[in-house]
Amino acid sequence: MPHKTFENHRKAVEEMFNISIECDRRNNTYYIDSEANLDYSRATLELLNGALLFNRVHANPSMRRFIRTEQSGEDSSMLFTITDALAEGRGLKLRYRHNYDRRRETCYTVKPIAVKQFRCRWYLIAELENKTSYSFPLDRIISIEKGEKISPSQIDVDDLFADAYGIIRENSVQVENVKLKVEREQANYFISRPLHTSQTIIEQNDKTITFGLRLCPTYDFIMELLSHGAKVEVLAPQSLRDKISAKITEMSNLYNK
Repeated sequence: MPHKTFENHRKAVEEMFNISIECDRRNNTYYIDSEANLDYSRATLELLNGALLFNRVHANPSMRRFIRTEQSGEDSSMLFTITDALAEGRGLKLRYRHNYDRRRETCYTVKPIAVKQFRCRWYLIAELENKTSYSFPLDRIISIEKGEKISPSQIDVDDLFADAYGIIRENSVQVENVKLKVEREQANYFISRPLHTSQTIIEQNDKTITFGLRLCPTYDFIMELLSHGAKVEVLAPQSLRDKISAKITEMSNLYNK
């Protein structure tokens, strides 16, 4: 391929996926710069990886038997409706079922803010009529349609979840400085997949690593810590340590009946 043609393709890919493709002149190797527009490029690359995997299966159907993915309960067409509404500056009308209870269905007219994925589950982040935000899991939305043209929501999705572990935001839970002592082997997982962008290493020895985080210790964060069993100990704050202890006692009582 002529170099000029290659450069044209490179620039087109950069623009299409909002990434930066750099060249290491020492060995003439091209790579995606992970530091450039970091947050967006990572999300883009996740979607791109999925598309490339699909393309590989499409080209070689026999590959299908080697690939196993998690099953998702939501209707993926909703994502297109939501993203279309975001692109067109329209509101959304939806019927939502709280906690999968048929007796608790509510109709909402909302301003879409963004879509967010957490643990292979998609959420619509939207502004309600009272100007507060709400996270709607797509698998609980019964129906959804685009509404009238609206002025965009002024709520910033990144600011909204800056102190959150996952998708839950509780007004009663304040930001805390959390300290976790983690067994060395499990700590390697925490290093490769940080629990939060604020995660830092405070101290370490041959057996454990102590991490510091600054976030809201909501229900989903507590459940994450419990999932690691005795390999993770909460050192601070005491209020979080007490909640973890209470959950462990509750579980112990359940199995010691």
